[in-house]
Amino acid sequence: MDSTRSQTESPSSLESPAAESALRGKVVTVVGGSRGIGFAIAQAAARAGATVVIIARETARLRVAAKELGGVLTLRADVTQELQTVRAFRVLGGNCGHLDVLVNSAGMFTYKPFERTTIKDWSLNLKGNLTSVFLATRAALPLLVESQGQVVNILSVSSRHAFANCSAYTAAKFGALGLTRVLAEELRPKGIRVSAILPGATNTRLVRAFGFPVDRERLVQPEDVAQAVLSVILAPRHATVAETVITPSGGSV
Repeated sequence: MDSTRSQTESPSSLESPAAESALRGKVVTVVGGSRGIGFAIAQAAARAGATVVIIARETARLRVAAKELGGVLTLRADVTQELQTVRAFRVLGGNCGHLDVLVNSAGMFTYKPFERTTIKDWSLNLKGNLTSVFLATRAALPLLVESQGQVVNILSVSSRHAFANCSAYTAAKFGALGLTRVLAEELRPKGIRVSAILPGATNTRLVRAFGFPVDRERLVQPEDVAQAVLSVILAPRHATVAETVITPSGGSV
């Protein structure tokens, strides 16, 4: 298991001192935090004063993210693989001592008609969007129980609505929302809050999978999702924001 900690300074301050310290003393782990929505969440958490851990499978991307964020712990692991995931959270526990928030933001997207969807497409979507949530949450659970922490799963509007040409992706996201709801029920007695964020089309590299031009400025931005995640994390202990839907104001792509 590879881990690195950047020694550079943290990003510039937020708009107010209170915002800077909102998560001070908290450990926030973002799975899939090296790019896109996950990176924006890691950046927002760091700016709010959290100790941030990002887990991703690409060493080069982790290095870039660590340099841009500053002061974060990075762990290289493929969270679709059980052994790598268990090892990552074991290292995390040893380095940080506790875990307050787990954000599951890993994922992948296939856009093609059902009859052209291959078993490889199917498997990659289920592993990337569903198995990753299962394995990361299970591996993090002992730490989350100890801290009575939170789980925030970054899902999709496709978790609720079916879209043509997205059979594998939609099946995985429907499953991930079902898993999230079960986790909320089972972990509530342990003091763990579980939430889901369901963004519509978001301006990330996955948009390229559509195969047709998209006005990226009209889409949900990663920073919009990050702000929603912070709102969920900072909700009072007696309240759980169960599911938050974020869509482009101008409609779908």
